[in-house]
Amino acid sequence: MRIERLRLRDLMRHADLDLELAPGLTVVRGPNESGKSTIQRAIEFAFFRKVTAAGQDVEGLRRWGAGQEAAPVVELDFVDDAGVAGHLVKTFAGVKGRAELLWGDDKLNDPAAIERRLAELTGIPNEKFFRSTAAVRHEELADLDRDETTLRDRLQMSVSGADRGIGAARKKLDDAVRKYTTEGAKNPGMLKTARERAAALEIQLSDGESALARLEEERSALSRARDADATAERQLKTDRDQLAAAERAVALLARQQGAQARYERYRRATELRDEIAAKEAGHPARVPLSALRASVERLRVAEKQISEYRAELADQPEVSGYDVGALPTPSWRRWAVVALLLAVVGIVIAATGTVGPFGTVPGFVGLGIAALGLLIGATALVQQRRSSDVRRQNVLREEQISRRLRGRSEIEQLLRDTEARRDGELEVLELADVAAAELLLEAETAHVAAIDQLKAEQKGLLGDERPADDVARLRDAAAAEAEQARHALAGMGEIGAEPAKSRERCEATVRASQAERERAMHEMANAEGRVDANKVDAEAVAVVAEQLFEARRRLAAAERRLRIVRTTLETLDAAEKATMRKAARFLEKRMAGDVARITGGRYRRIRVDEAELTFSVFSPETGDWVDVRSLSQGTLDQFYLAARLGLVRQVTQDRRPPLVFDDPFLTFDDVRAREALQLLRETAAELQVIYLTTSDRYDDVADRVVVLPAPTERDTQAPDEASVGAA
Repeated sequence: MRIERLRLRDLMRHADLDLELAPGLTVVRGPNESGKSTIQRAIEFAFFRKVTAAGQDVEGLRRWGAGQEAAPVVELDFVDDAGVAGHLVKTFAGVKGRAELLWGDDKLNDPAAIERRLAELTGIPNEKFFRSTAAVRHEELADLDRDETTLRDRLQMSVSGADRGIGAARKKLDDAVRKYTTEGAKNPGMLKTARERAAALEIQLSDGESALARLEEERSALSRARDADATAERQLKTDRDQLAAAERAVALLARQQGAQARYERYRRATELRDEIAAKEAGHPARVPLSALRASVERLRVAEKQISEYRAELADQPEVSGYDVGALPTPSWRRWAVVALLLAVVGIVIAATGTVGPFGTVPGFVGLGIAALGLLIGATALVQQRRSSDVRRQNVLREEQISRRLRGRSEIEQLLRDTEARRDGELEVLELADVAAAELLLEAETAHVAAIDQLKAEQKGLLGDERPADDVARLRDAAAAEAEQARHALAGMGEIGAEPAKSRERCEATVRASQAERERAMHEMANAEGRVDANKVDAEAVAVVAEQLFEARRRLAAAERRLRIVRTTLETLDAAEKATMRKAARFLEKRMAGDVARITGGRYRRIRVDEAELTFSVFSPETGDWVDVRSLSQGTLDQFYLAARLGLVRQVTQDRRPPLVFDDPFLTFDDVRAREALQLLRETAAELQVIYLTTSDRYDDVADRVVVLPAPTERDTQAPDEASVGAA
């Protein structure tokens, strides 16, 4: 591919630059800041940069002083190796960037398709590879490793004839090995992840199986606890049945004893009933005791009155000259009033004297007055009692005088009336005298007392019970019930023989069985709690086992893939070494003549290290091989110039990209510079060479010389004025 015409618009220094380039060697000469390096960058951008790219590099292309609307434009007119003309236009405007490629009958506007087509035409895949081989800037002759992978691929392709190198495959394999073998904690490799996954699943499975084993043991313990609980429950039921039988025996015994007690009570009640009936039928008096007692009492009163009347008639004195004057009654009320007043006054004085400002002296005075009042009150009380006695004596005295003043006839009449009442009472009682009435009352009282005693005993037996049936039948029923209970106890065997002791024994047995049942229930509850607390799921453990099997399978597969990848990588390394060895030998042959020509025959033998892509030369002074990096910078640059020319021929094969050199011979002396440029002149027969320089020493060997003008703008402002303006 040869560039015939290059046009730049609004690109850095160049507002509009149009260059005609020769098919062979074109020297573009110009002073500093004339835009020579811009031309090289423009060619690189035209071949490899996307028109939609952004960033400082693309922004740096914009023409100095131009506005945002002025987008950098690069145009190329070229012919390919077959002589087909083409035209390339790229406008770098970010998202608005445009690209167009006309080549023969083809027209492309897709930036990606254009880049692929340019790579096919030039044989250069990317910008880094271009700068490692066909493009050289200032002091960059030795920079062969900008894209070492692609360079190695191209060398292998040139030797093997394959359509692609192993760099991408090797990179993928290296990435695969790294992906599998990375041991970092943050980004572990697949092997480490698989091993950790398998180890974690092994631990999880072990824990799950242990939990399942514990669950089996706990379930067995739960089954045993349930069996023990069932046994304890059955034993407790049996013991409770025995206790219930003992309770029934005790109840039967109590029933027997109660029936026997009722029998005894009703038997005695029957006897008392018969005795009471007999006594009720044999009373000594024909009248009730209360009527008899009232009659006897009236007889006693009458007999007493008769005796008194008779005695009074016999002993009645003469009362015609009797003094009936009353005894004087003592006065006590005024003393009581005085005592009350003195007591109240004394208490008030004592109370006010105790709390007043005069201390306790008025209190003592008040207490004295109160004591005097109490003394007078006591005197009034004595007088009151004497007054009562005097009044009583006056009443008795008046009654006695009244009685004595009555006439004898009145007493005699009273005596006759009283004797008549007495005789009437005796006649009703059919008794001869009062003494007989007294005897009859005594006999009736004793008889009634005996009946009451029997009734009291009967009440004591029956209490508040009012039997609706005859007590004799109740007695017989109680006897039958007692006999029935006795027979029932006799049928209960040992329990019926001693119900109380049997109940105590059964209660102790039930308590022991209850405690055993509670222990069994506690053990069962604990076992159930352990089973419930063990949340292990057999299906989950089975899933973990399956996952572990799958994880181990994946781990084995990953290890197998890693072995395959490593084997493949080793095979590729071996093939690469063999291929690179051949490529290195070819490169040595190509470089040897160029180096001998540039160095004037000083160095003729070159050795290329295919592993590091470094060069050694046979030194005539040392008689041994030395690394070219130990030579002078100029000589080193000359070696790398030959290496670049050899690499371009080798890696591009049948493609012929243009070579762009931005004054790389600064370190060359004049002789070697001329020889180097002459070499480029000869190389231009098959590869277009664009040489950018500030010197005119290469003009006579160039097919065409393009001179760039120097910048004409000047800063006309004085330094002081500029400082003031900036401030």
